[in-house]
Amino acid sequence: MRVLLIEDDALVRSVLSETLDGDGFEVDGLANAEDALILLGAGQVPDVLVTDVNLGPGLDGFDLADLARQRHPDVEVILISGTTPDLARRAARRHEHFLQKPFAPEQLAAKIREAGREIG
Repeated sequence: MRVLLIEDDALVRSVLSETLDGDGFEVDGLANAEDALILLGAGQVPDVLVTDVNLGPGLDGFDLADLARQRHPDVEVILISGTTPDLARRAARRHEHFLQKPFAPEQLAAKIREAGREIG
């Protein structure tokens, strides 16, 4: 399963990418939404988009999810954040998965598998 992981914290991105890769996922890890849009525009379509909600200046995770779905309507989205629990309710209204930080990398792998089952 192909996963596009957008996380602005380099250490978190590295740990999550390595763990997911070890679990058999094909992972592209990027630091910001703008780089993700370049990849999505080049035809690199993930099965699951995992994005932090807060990505610093520029587009946030909700913006990226919207743009990714405009280009690729079948992509599953998992939003991750260490901030307000209100984001979980917002994600649910948008039919997206949500995972509150901090979490173990294995929890993310399980959430990706869950989202992947919704694809088929």
